[in-house]
Amino acid sequence: MSAGEKLNVWWTYEAWPRKAVLITSVVAWFFAIVFLYSDVVKILATRPWWVDFVVAVATVAVPILAFFELGHSAEANRLRGEANEERRRANRLFEENTQLTAELDSERNKHLAQIAINTARAKTPAERNAEILRGHIGVCVSVTDDNGTWVNTPQIVEVNGANIVTLFFPSTGSNPKASCIEVDCGELELSEIPHGSCPLRVHMRRRYRPVINLGEITKWEDRNLPAAQAVFNKGGNVYHANFSEQGSAERRSLNVYVSADGTNSFLLETLAGEKVFGDNVEISRRFMLFEIEYRAAGFNRSGSGTGGSPYPLFIW
Repeated sequence: MSAGEKLNVWWTYEAWPRKAVLITSVVAWFFAIVFLYSDVVKILATRPWWVDFVVAVATVAVPILAFFELGHSAEANRLRGEANEERRRANRLFEENTQLTAELDSERNKHLAQIAINTARAKTPAERNAEILRGHIGVCVSVTDDNGTWVNTPQIVEVNGANIVTLFFPSTGSNPKASCIEVDCGELELSEIPHGSCPLRVHMRRRYRPVINLGEITKWEDRNLPAAQAVFNKGGNVYHANFSEQGSAERRSLNVYVSADGTNSFLLETLAGEKVFGDNVEISRRFMLFEIEYRAAGFNRSGSGTGGSPYPLFIW
């Protein structure tokens, strides 16, 4: 604020400077009349009366008007003070309202958060199982199904966004061919009671899709290498079966081919293009699993036959 502005504020809002000036002016005027009375009389005697009257009126009017101006100034100052007090009160009310609004907003947000928690969708069994399995990526699990306990313990390698878990069987001395299976987490029953070195026990009710052969890899990270690509020297058909559903034109089929090199190695193909590799026991088991799934879906055998296998197939 400049010096002129400060002086204006001082003169406007402080009444005692104006009172001091007025009192000083009146006192000076009074003493001027007392000490200069004789000279003033002489001056007035030389002038017309009406001029003297105008001068007298002006002389008397000045202090009277000044007195009234002081009264007005006092009233104006009082009103300014009241206005300032009202502004301060309005500011206090605004601050209190702002604080109250913030408190109400905070309380509302707490209630909204609680409502969101109360109305949140409950997790499905598949989601709960997937959450547990994601915490055990890279570990082996003990697996059972309706046929009993699996000899080999697969490794949990992936759980995708659709809650499908991938179990990986690496190539080992007792299991030379690596493979993996995918299972819907909703088709699993989990128990976090350790079984030997496995921290989880898994009971599988149904597979998501058949076994995928991965060659002779020992690590899941090598699944895209050439060693993971199945190589099978396809020989003759040693068993086939066709399936149909009453009232439907849809058909399904299973075909088993023996390896042309005479080893105990077979290929099981479905009409949908799914392929499973294994020995006579594994292929027999996979075949029967496919048939169980087909029958459960309403498809029954409409024909089957065998071409003669050098190794017995346990298919009925």
